[in-house]
Amino acid sequence: MEKTNMKKCIIVGAGTYGQVYSKYLSEEYEILGFVDDNPELFNHIVNDYRVLGAVDVLFEQNRFNIETISIFVPIGDNSVRKEVLEKARAFGYLTPSFIHESVIIDSSVQIEDPVYILPGTTIMPYTKISRDVMVSMSVNIAHHVLIKEGCFFSLGSNVGASIVIEELAYIGMAATLMTGVKRLGANCLIGAGSVVIRDVPDNVIVAGVPAKFLKNK
Repeated sequence: MEKTNMKKCIIVGAGTYGQVYSKYLSEEYEILGFVDDNPELFNHIVNDYRVLGAVDVLFEQNRFNIETISIFVPIGDNSVRKEVLEKARAFGYLTPSFIHESVIIDSSVQIEDPVYILPGTTIMPYTKISRDVMVSMSVNIAHHVLIKEGCFFSLGSNVGASIVIEELAYIGMAATLMTGVKRLGANCLIGAGSVVIRDVPDNVIVAGVPAKFLKNK
């Protein structure tokens, strides 16, 4: 397919995650460039794509043909990702999902666009995923899980059945949420390698095996 006939996108964040997404997205999109708030990157080339300026350039009137451009925000900071996506939607940009072709998702799973899901992930039946969620590689999500807006699942994390994961929860690398846990609180952080065996309140950091309260966020 000729580049001129491809869909167009801009990637928010020129860090390592953004670079990974540029590789995947380049098969489907003509990438117009990155935007990033680090002034040291302005007008630099990162993985063959120019950093067009700060994120705010997306919202300059008449800068882009917004109705034909998709915005991707593969940033690990939940609040930033959700804020930028909400602003992009309100401004009129397209904000589609990216789900790698290797991801296994049962046909009964309900997904609200956009979500970002990287290779090797499996999502079992009757799970619901709200928008602005980001899932890294090789994540396993069991059945009847409800994932609310803006959550992040790090590499190799595991989610047991019938858990409600509230908005902006962050699950660290290789953490496990055991079946029997009912609720993970909003804006909580689960430390890498932790095993969660009981409900987690809002706005706290827990870690360990089993996971214990460390501090409030």
